[in-house]
Amino acid sequence: MDSHDSARYDVIILGGAFSGASAALLLRRECPQLRVLIIEKLEHFDEKVGEATTEMSAMFLTRRLALWDHLEREHLPKEGLRYWFANDKVTGHADATETGGFLRSTVPAFQLRRDVLDQHILNLAVAEGATLLRPARVRDVTIAEYDNKVILDKDGQSIELSCRWLLDATGRLTFLGRRLNLIDWNDQHPTAAAWARWRNVRHLDDLAARSASTGGPGPSVRGNIGSRRLGTNHYVGRGYWIWVIPLGNSETSIGIVYDKRMHALHESKNREADYINFLNAHPALRELLIGAELRSEDLRSLSRLAYVTRQYMAKGWALLGDAAAFIDPYYSPGLDHAAFTVEATVEQIKMDAAGKDLTSSIAVHNELFLRSYRRFFRAAYLDKYTYMGEADLLSAAFLLDTAQYYIFLVIPAYRFFGRFLWMPVLGPKAGLGSYLFMRLYTRRFIALANLRRAMGQEGLRNDRRRIKAFYNLNFAPFHMYARGIKLWLFAEIDGVRLKLKKIFRLRPKSAPAATHPVGWAPPTTPPI
Repeated sequence: MDSHDSARYDVIILGGAFSGASAALLLRRECPQLRVLIIEKLEHFDEKVGEATTEMSAMFLTRRLALWDHLEREHLPKEGLRYWFANDKVTGHADATETGGFLRSTVPAFQLRRDVLDQHILNLAVAEGATLLRPARVRDVTIAEYDNKVILDKDGQSIELSCRWLLDATGRLTFLGRRLNLIDWNDQHPTAAAWARWRNVRHLDDLAARSASTGGPGPSVRGNIGSRRLGTNHYVGRGYWIWVIPLGNSETSIGIVYDKRMHALHESKNREADYINFLNAHPALRELLIGAELRSEDLRSLSRLAYVTRQYMAKGWALLGDAAAFIDPYYSPGLDHAAFTVEATVEQIKMDAAGKDLTSSIAVHNELFLRSYRRFFRAAYLDKYTYMGEADLLSAAFLLDTAQYYIFLVIPAYRFFGRFLWMPVLGPKAGLGSYLFMRLYTRRFIALANLRRAMGQEGLRNDRRRIKAFYNLNFAPFHMYARGIKLWLFAEIDGVRLKLKKIFRLRPKSAPAATHPVGWAPPTTPPI
């Protein structure tokens, strides 16, 4: 034992990365009388995925944590989301259907180097007066109402500490959640992922510029004023999507996320070769990788992604960010969720420090976050990978989802309240209408994609189309909403045509044989 023996803190935080450091920073800034301890097991943070912010998590970073200077110096701006589709007519970016913004975004967002960001926030928290034990490993915890005990190992010694509040910010390890037997896998969403960083990936905007001047391969520059490279680029197909995210150190993060009912990359015997072959199977992405170098030591994978807790908080403990739940990296919701949980938990601790009874507010906290997970998953992710290979359907969903995100979250936060709002997506009861509408069009897109596949007409709209999105706080979300409805309407009309063909047993035109990435396998379950 050492000088920390039996030391009592107001708040002990397990994990010093984004969620834990942010909570410590806010608590020390706003309740400096509280003794806050951070326990971090790693001596140095490693590189991690989750590099892209959304508009709301960017607002948390800039307006709540006051990190503008750091973000501008060390990270890249983000120019929204962009999608590239392919079929047998597509040879590269020039003839791929493209969906994304063609004007620069007016709402702040960033592409992050997570290890750099995490360390910076942790440094700020310590500078504000938080105590840091690092590297230190928690061995055991005992939970009681506002009276928790933590036993940890530091420099070969065992240390026992106590606290009023214990916050779990251990990410996917979910240390406290698992100890309390609260974490359940979401097997309705059987997704997996593989990712790594690359060097010397071709610059997408330079590729477009050279194409314009020489007539070579590359996307068109006509009508495009924004930066394609600075967006989160998605290269998509049935059952999978691939992220391409530029980082501030000249490297590029590239990851595959896929439905295991449609692809079997997680069963690969040669993970690196099959990962590379999967990427190269998309003709547009293949153009970017000419001459690029994979950092082989950085290649990582997860065969199971989605999980959720049964409870976010009780009197004296709480789960933050990925320690509570994770759905899918599509739409980059991870940092949003982390920011929402940090802000809401900090508010609870501040109320407790002011002597308020938290019985009802903790119940509301749990209800909102659990409802948000259920609704958001069912509305935006359940069986979504079924129609990822259809340009008009996925683009319609993206436009409608993004429009509602702006209208109900981003615009109110910036225009009406002028501050970050912690309310989780679709969590309030008033979000029922949006939830039901999202469920409706998601189900229709799944049905239409399955109909096209059955009639041999999948992917026919994946070449030579440009679908525009806009990112601002004026009328752009409403334009995206209208455009999404238009795409949906045209898809339904075409669906009627296909159903009539099916009814009258007309032989459909044979479609070219689909090209599948290495690792593809037929679905092991009946079509959804």
